[in-house]
Amino acid sequence: MTPRTARSICAALMAAGVAISVAACGGSSSSSGAGTSKNAAATGTLTVWIRGSGDSPKAYQKIFDAFTAQTGIKVSIGKATLTDFETALTAAASAHQLPDVVLDDAAQMGNFVSQGIVLPIDKTKFTGADQLTDQAWASTSDLLGQTYAVPFSAQANVLLIRKDWLDKLGLQPPKTWDDLAKVAQAFTTQDPDGDGKKDTYGLAVPGSTARGYTSWFWSSFLYSAGGDYLKESGGKFTATLNTPQAASSAQFLEDQVCKNKDVQPSALGDDTTAANKAFQTGVAGMYLTGPYAYATMDATAVKGKYIVVAPPTGPDGTAGTLAEGTDIFTMADSKQDEVTKLEEFMVTPDAQKIGMSAIPSATVVRLPVNKAVDASVVHGNDPRWQLAQQVYATSGHYEYDKAPNWTQLRQKMSDDLNKLLSSCGSVQTGLDSMNSDVAALLKQQGVG
Repeated sequence: MTPRTARSICAALMAAGVAISVAACGGSSSSSGAGTSKNAAATGTLTVWIRGSGDSPKAYQKIFDAFTAQTGIKVSIGKATLTDFETALTAAASAHQLPDVVLDDAAQMGNFVSQGIVLPIDKTKFTGADQLTDQAWASTSDLLGQTYAVPFSAQANVLLIRKDWLDKLGLQPPKTWDDLAKVAQAFTTQDPDGDGKKDTYGLAVPGSTARGYTSWFWSSFLYSAGGDYLKESGGKFTATLNTPQAASSAQFLEDQVCKNKDVQPSALGDDTTAANKAFQTGVAGMYLTGPYAYATMDATAVKGKYIVVAPPTGPDGTAGTLAEGTDIFTMADSKQDEVTKLEEFMVTPDAQKIGMSAIPSATVVRLPVNKAVDASVVHGNDPRWQLAQQVYATSGHYEYDKAPNWTQLRQKMSDDLNKLLSSCGSVQTGLDSMNSDVAALLKQQGVG
């Protein structure tokens, strides 16, 4: 049996609730399998891979430097990228060259567990576990309640909107979907930038299928309509993508794309980097995204020209928006004692504050997971962060990270939704097909 196979089997057993020691899975610091012999931890330095780019590695390094100063344990960033990050991680697993720690989206948990490349976390032995919010911890457990990550950062989508455009057209920030549609139409047709050209649009949309962005963006509308992707019961999932709530939210989004044409022309091929640019450069006047965008926007000419408001409520007044997080994953064959010390340090108030403010252009801790830290205070009582914290606490809705392979499900839904929006077809027909596709995948994963 190869080490890779052994890890997969052990992970499956632990996920099923079978009692098995971590050492038996080759995860102890004294193990001598192929993965450990090539692991940087064996030389006394922890290797961390980060899904991030730009100045993010600098911000993380500030945290790691503080950790090293306190403990003497060195930390090296082995990889930091947004491009094909999970593909590179899978390749590293196949070559038995996994890093010790990975910082990635919470939505990757089910994917990592199904691959058998992450180790479980014992919250009862984790120093400071009770200092972290229940909402953040809830996103790190599988169907059986086994914890497979440590939450590091949280966020929820808010609405960025050009205040100068609102003022020029005599409009108020939208509070409902109807308001959103009216403002979007005005931004598209009434020349809010005053250049005499029809070159502005209401809403920046990252509608590319890459990394499931189409579904990712739609989710905030789905949640504010009172809908959801799945329904969980007894460890099984049922697809709920053809409900009236799902149809209402998909129809609203399709109307903006197909009927009102209030989104940037390249929307269905744009990822978040392109959507950011559409907002930054005055192509679109509204953008539903996470608070991490504040630093990005404030580094451009749009700084001071936009405000942040809560996402508009759905038809029945429901306030719901996508919540996400960055998690710390302990990789198989890591040097666990030292990794645990790093994880415990990274969620302390001091480390959380470093991640929020040490590098202004890279707030790697968007909203703190430690209950003792106030995002607004750390950011100089910036009301934008106070709003982001409030929206997360009251309206934030995580995706189904605990599904065995949520990323696969989200990708399929994104492909189907992008096809629907591109064709401007029947919403109900499209959602019926999507629901069938997701139900089939759940069945294949053994949870449908």
